[in-house]
Amino acid sequence: MRISLIFILLMGLTISCKQTKKLENPTPTKQLVWADEFNYNGLPDPTKWDYEVGFVRNNEKQYYTKARLENASVENGNLVISSLKEEYNNIAHYTSASLNTLGKQSFVGDIRIEVCAKLPFGKGIWPAIWMMGINRTTVGWPKCSELDIMEFVGHTPNKVWGTMHWWDSNSTEQNMHKSQGSTLMLYDLSTAYHVYGLERRGSEIKLFVDNNYYLTFTPPATAYTGSFVNPLYLLLNTAVGGSWGGDVDDTIFPQKFYFDYVRVYKI
Repeated sequence: MRISLIFILLMGLTISCKQTKKLENPTPTKQLVWADEFNYNGLPDPTKWDYEVGFVRNNEKQYYTKARLENASVENGNLVISSLKEEYNNIAHYTSASLNTLGKQSFVGDIRIEVCAKLPFGKGIWPAIWMMGINRTTVGWPKCSELDIMEFVGHTPNKVWGTMHWWDSNSTEQNMHKSQGSTLMLYDLSTAYHVYGLERRGSEIKLFVDNNYYLTFTPPATAYTGSFVNPLYLLLNTAVGGSWGGDVDDTIFPQKFYFDYVRVYKI
């Protein structure tokens, strides 16, 4: 989600459209340990989700609001993050939401994360499903490590990105940042649900869409101690504009990011 990023685009892969938005029942090799099925109405469950608030990063144009139904609501079996073009408190021309599990739930050990979602679209839109180490508040970024399960930018409408970011003693960047990523081509991102996910076994991390793996990553020995294996928290958000989102087409609003479920398994 950071856009001081250097993306190493390892591969592009086209996969078939998914006909249903539900995965098959969990296999015996994975044990469900945390989930939100969004089978309720109103604000997101406050025992599971918190919010980023304000103008947070990357010179983005949206103001992230907290516990505001206009921007984050649960309805018809979905979590909906709504990005709006509106005047807000005389400080912003756009609003959106960024939900996270920091302080609510962290994820350790060998895990599989599945997020079934349908993306917003249009020039300037930048939705993401991602994770960071809970030590971000003490060691900062990128030492906390960042795991971008899925990012999408509206000016490239048929592609999703998955990227790992870390602090590396061999980096030549001022903040010692390095990244490694991959891309996947999909042609129904805003009309169909796909399951975006991550598996972590030991220090090895794999990203997948609809069970098609498209990135395998193992942190180098030069990465900051504990990178990628420390407890992680999950973030769901839609940004507007910014360093990677770019110019914004005001005619596209409102835009909605739909989530059918979020599931975390021990594997």
